[in-house]
Amino acid sequence: MEFSTATNGETTCTENGFRLHSSYNPSKEAERFCNTAECSFYPRYVLVTEPALSYCVPFLKKKFRNAILCCIRFSKEFESTNSRWNKIFYAYGKSQKTNPLLEEQIFNFMGDEGISACLFLSWKPSENPFKELYEFSWEAIKKAVLKSRSVLATRTFFSKRWTKNALRFSMFCKKTALIKNGTSDIVVCASGPSLKSDIPFLKKYRKRFFLIAVSSALSPLIYNGITPDLCISTDGGYWAKLHLVSLCNSKKIPLALPGEASCFASILESTDIIPLFYGDGCSEEILKSSGYSGHSAFRNGSASGTAAYFALSITSGKIFYCGLDLSFSKGLSHTQPNELEKRNSVFDNRICTSETRNFSSEINTASINIYRTWFSSNDFFGRIFRLSDNFNYDSKLGKIQDVDWNFFEKQTFDFKNKTKPQIIETQNIFNKEQRINFLRDIVIKNISNPEWIKNALPAEAISLERCKDLCEKEKIEKRIQEGMKIFFCDIIKTLGRCIAI
Repeated sequence: MEFSTATNGETTCTENGFRLHSSYNPSKEAERFCNTAECSFYPRYVLVTEPALSYCVPFLKKKFRNAILCCIRFSKEFESTNSRWNKIFYAYGKSQKTNPLLEEQIFNFMGDEGISACLFLSWKPSENPFKELYEFSWEAIKKAVLKSRSVLATRTFFSKRWTKNALRFSMFCKKTALIKNGTSDIVVCASGPSLKSDIPFLKKYRKRFFLIAVSSALSPLIYNGITPDLCISTDGGYWAKLHLVSLCNSKKIPLALPGEASCFASILESTDIIPLFYGDGCSEEILKSSGYSGHSAFRNGSASGTAAYFALSITSGKIFYCGLDLSFSKGLSHTQPNELEKRNSVFDNRICTSETRNFSSEINTASINIYRTWFSSNDFFGRIFRLSDNFNYDSKLGKIQDVDWNFFEKQTFDFKNKTKPQIIETQNIFNKEQRINFLRDIVIKNISNPEWIKNALPAEAISLERCKDLCEKEKIEKRIQEGMKIFFCDIIKTLGRCIAI
């Protein structure tokens, strides 16, 4: 790369004979670039692929005053201008030609709502001299956009259900608990096939660790005579609560649960519940207004992901994951017994066999890939390990080290000198009738609350935020008003009936 002085005195440069800036007036060229960057919505973010010496920044700031400015770097030569941007992403990796985590880094920074309101631009002069990185970056952008659409679609489909789950939580939860932090090591059990070979070792070393079971791992642990210290469930879908059936007969196992998660009313009434708060959403307001307190947690697409930061927050020790395969096997994708498998197998027959059913689920690997990428893109302060009996995993998990039980035995030799996290029962200060009255008041008060609208109708809320056209804006507002009326009427009916669904 060659740097030189342009006619107007500014620095310009070329890469392999390609000019990355004007040799006459780089700032004027950047201004024209920004003037031609049309946007049909109000962008929350603006992302530019390799803007070189960043002459476009002041003009982008002037045109999109409220936007967060980001760029993707193709070359280290321009890092001296990084401070002009709010956020820098890198298309290249430290030990690889390309950064495999770029898609995940964009999504983690902007989120599904931010990507939906992002203006993506390319600094044209950088496209040919950095062709490979240019194509790679836009493929990563495409994947991040598709992922954001998928997440937003999921939120749109489940959002009303999540709020109703929070209302049911507040109606039926009788006993709650908090956790006093400890210093011992924690084992978190997911339900991947590798968990089966860990069962004998979990029994052998059971006194050495605090055991958290992800809901899908609850059945195989209890079946094998292993009682977790805590179960965690986060999914708001109807089928997810089937994993918790074992708690109906094992009421001594506390359950960590966010308000939006799905759970049987009978379990809410009879089990010690540890409320989890993500720090956003109307579900949290519902729980707190009903007198509940709980633990901060990290929202994630999988219960295993939420369990990672939750486990880190309740101990100073190490975290060991069992059953965290994050890949589909040729057979069953979960250690048995599994509640969903038990129910689905009832409908297997000579024409629709279990092999056919399991193969069809194996084809849909999108969500597994997302979870694996998320775990691989975080280092968790070097405190999380994947533990197995020398299981041959399909893929690594970034900085999460794969270890065996010999490693575990050496790391936990001093377990007697450590304290396990303690479950401390608490009592809600309001009775059920009081909570229902509070909930009615909350619902009526928040019918036009923007935060509630965003939770109940996320797609419409984002469309309204982006919209520039006044006529279209009125149409969206009308759809929101009608949608919220239906939503709140449905909630009031549920509160009136007090139905345990």
